[in-house]
Amino acid sequence: MVPRHICIWYHVTHDIIPTNVRLHRINMIPSDTCRAMHTATDTLEDRLLACGQGRKIWHYTKTLLARMMRTIPTRIPDDWPFRPHFSIWPSQKIHRAILWLLANGLIFRMQQQSDLTLQDYIDLLHRTRWKLMHNKDGRTLVGNYLTVLDTN
Repeated sequence: MVPRHICIWYHVTHDIIPTNVRLHRINMIPSDTCRAMHTATDTLEDRLLACGQGRKIWHYTKTLLARMMRTIPTRIPDDWPFRPHFSIWPSQKIHRAILWLLANGLIFRMQQQSDLTLQDYIDLLHRTRWKLMHNKDGRTLVGNYLTVLDTN
């Protein structure tokens, strides 16, 4: 069975999430507007980065990524959740840690509950990190890069 984060990542990177824009284009729903905001169109970018607390969650994620990479959050492009690309030093552990963080952000944002907060996201990251670190191979996969979660 394929893990959930791989399925979600595949759907996001291949842009096959059933957003209202996509469903409206094939005449499945009457409008392409976001159900939560009612003013913006429901695109993948809107759903993941802007709708609800998406902006706060993405800013927090960028801050964590910047700490991992020893840079500033403004140097992290907004398209990374959709098309991650790496031109950073060759450590595979940091690549895996970055992908772990991005995948958990996608999993959190793709949940259908609109009342989830930044604190819920932080709690999810701590729980999934705990599970990863208690896995036999968890620490060898990502090293100490996920300790950035402890600084909050």
